[in-house]
Amino acid sequence: MLSSIDAVIAANTFWSLRNPDKISSLGKRCLPFRWRVIDKHGAFVHLDWLQHESWPCFDDEDEYLPASNTVLVVPGLQVMNIYDLQERVKTGVAEKLLIQHRHQSGAIIAGSYNATGFLAEAGLLEHKQASMSWMMSAWLKDNYPNVQVNLTREVVSDGNIFTAGSPASNCRLIYEVMRVFSGDALANSAIDATYYQEERYKTSAQVMPVLSTKARDGVVFRARAWLDVDITRPYDLKQVAQAAAVSPRTLTRYFNEVLGMSPLSYLQKVRIQRAKHLLEISMLDIPAIADQCGYRDNNSFCRIFKSETTMTPLQFRRRYSYRVDKRWWRATDTTSYEQK
Repeated sequence: MLSSIDAVIAANTFWSLRNPDKISSLGKRCLPFRWRVIDKHGAFVHLDWLQHESWPCFDDEDEYLPASNTVLVVPGLQVMNIYDLQERVKTGVAEKLLIQHRHQSGAIIAGSYNATGFLAEAGLLEHKQASMSWMMSAWLKDNYPNVQVNLTREVVSDGNIFTAGSPASNCRLIYEVMRVFSGDALANSAIDATYYQEERYKTSAQVMPVLSTKARDGVVFRARAWLDVDITRPYDLKQVAQAAAVSPRTLTRYFNEVLGMSPLSYLQKVRIQRAKHLLEISMLDIPAIADQCGYRDNNSFCRIFKSETTMTPLQFRRRYSYRVDKRWWRATDTTSYEQK
């Protein structure tokens, strides 16, 4: 909720920089965006400390705005597990009615993180694209099969429904909604100034001689792209060099100059990164993870993994896994999707 307000304030600030004449003549009343906090019944929640610090708020003059000029932002929930989320969504009658009412009135609906579940329960996502946390997307698809789950974009829009799957993407969600009302210039200004974009940072780095990108990065880029396509295929330096259109010796020299490592070392790091990800979120056993990461020999995988992380795969899983051992779930989690 507070990050949404931050995004509104940021957008108003950038608009002010572009329109100083309007600010000087009309005051803050001319700012394009306002906000207010409401409860699940749609009633205004008055928070003195927040209104005072984060002006401009939605006021009496705004009560007569057409619904099509408003946005209902549904923030994500803090839940313990997927069953907790399902319980909240299924029993959230007031939230469901509020979302349906605002949608039918013509308002834009923006759902962040797992709030997509509320939008689905309210019937807004039938045959529409929507995003949700990757950890909960399977639940969304299982319970609402007509939702077209899209995890390829940070913010997904379909008609007047906007969704973002990551809590950290909430500001981007608000900026994309603002694009509808104020166009690309303001939305892009807010995103460029407040949002990390790798290409923009790379471009900025290029103007600094110490950090400028070497021309040989083109060769390394082609080789990395070829390696990244399928990290499970057997490593062959000649094939990688052929994909980069240079000799194996030249490719190895360029990799060492640009990345400080050999092509094989780079591939090993990518493979280990995938292994860490699978160890964190999946319940695959270690040999299966090794195979998914391009290692045909489990002992080699464990040895390389420990060399990269100082931990064995099992030690890493015990420390960083998102969920505990399968036996814990079997012993205490008596609920299933089917029972729900």
